[in-house]
Amino acid sequence: MDWHIITGEFPPEPGGVADYTWELAKALSKGTQEEVHIWTPEVESGGRGLERVHVHHLSKGFGFRWLQELDRGLARYGSADPLIVQYVPHMYGWKAMNLGFCFWLTRQRHRILSVMFHEVAYPLKSDQPLRHRLLALVNRVMARIVLKRANYSFTSIEPYRQLLNRLAPDVQVELMRICSNVPFTWGAHRAENGTPAGAAHKTVGIFSSFGSGISALLEPIIPSILESDAIQVRLIGPASSLVSSICERYPQYRPRLSTSGRVPAAEVGPQLTSCDLLLQLYPDGAAAARGTLVAALASGVPVVTNFGHLTEPLFKAKNAVAFCDCTPESVREVVEGLLSDDAAARELGIAGRQLYDEQFDISVSVKQLRATVAKSVVSVRC
Repeated sequence: MDWHIITGEFPPEPGGVADYTWELAKALSKGTQEEVHIWTPEVESGGRGLERVHVHHLSKGFGFRWLQELDRGLARYGSADPLIVQYVPHMYGWKAMNLGFCFWLTRQRHRILSVMFHEVAYPLKSDQPLRHRLLALVNRVMARIVLKRANYSFTSIEPYRQLLNRLAPDVQVELMRICSNVPFTWGAHRAENGTPAGAAHKTVGIFSSFGSGISALLEPIIPSILESDAIQVRLIGPASSLVSSICERYPQYRPRLSTSGRVPAAEVGPQLTSCDLLLQLYPDGAAAARGTLVAALASGVPVVTNFGHLTEPLFKAKNAVAFCDCTPESVREVVEGLLSDDAAARELGIAGRQLYDEQFDISVSVKQLRATVAKSVVSVRC
């Protein structure tokens, strides 16, 4: 049996879906004789190679020509192999309204079709402009079409699953967590992490792309943390603007506030594990689809985060992270409390890594996919 994966992006193209598909292809082909075929738009430069993984580049544009090439390519391998679609509405072009691709999927009647909904639809709000409302409605129609055709549907967080269930109540949607694209090459134990014993400062790390929403959230919080002379803050990601803004108002904190700049995912691991604590705050709360949060869990470093409308009970039930409110006072209290209690911090880091291994590791996704395909094969034989 071979595997076929359709995706709008794949390395060397950047993006979370590209990295996830790379990890999935690598895991599906590992330790087996199975071949994995990636169907993705052509790129200008070649990417990294994987054993038993074949990348088939198609025309750009996601239009009629692209679908024709996809049809011809898949036909060479027959229809018995499972087909996996990495679904993000805006990833397939046509201003995020590629109904043609959705209808093409309905024609794949003889294939075992699994769809991973990385995102579902543009938000629908009563006061939004007409063009945004149209986009939101068309995205929901697209998702329903795909849901009704797929043999198996997956998504990464509970709020997405709830939306999919509303769009197609008779379709079962399973959770499949997203793995981290940050490699850790050692056993992630809290004792191996953090600043060396006797160091002048404890390091609080923040891993982010530092977009406007998160930067606005962090700007009043970071100075509050730095009021403690025993703490330094390391911003892992492109945060020079945020650092400059804070240091203009608080020049006394410049020696203890730094940024790594943009770091490739393959090099992020040591940056995370050099921290004593990771502070991961989000405007919509801790969510299992956040790659930076998942990487923080995988690091084995204790994580402090916040509740929001996307936060699932999973994190609280497993005691895998410490929660705070998004106020400077609350964040500082939780951060200082953990940094002053090595045993509690160690336990939190171990619990975070254990949650990652149980729920987010790519081997869990592969196990889910193999189980669903096995069920389909048995039902066909019967």
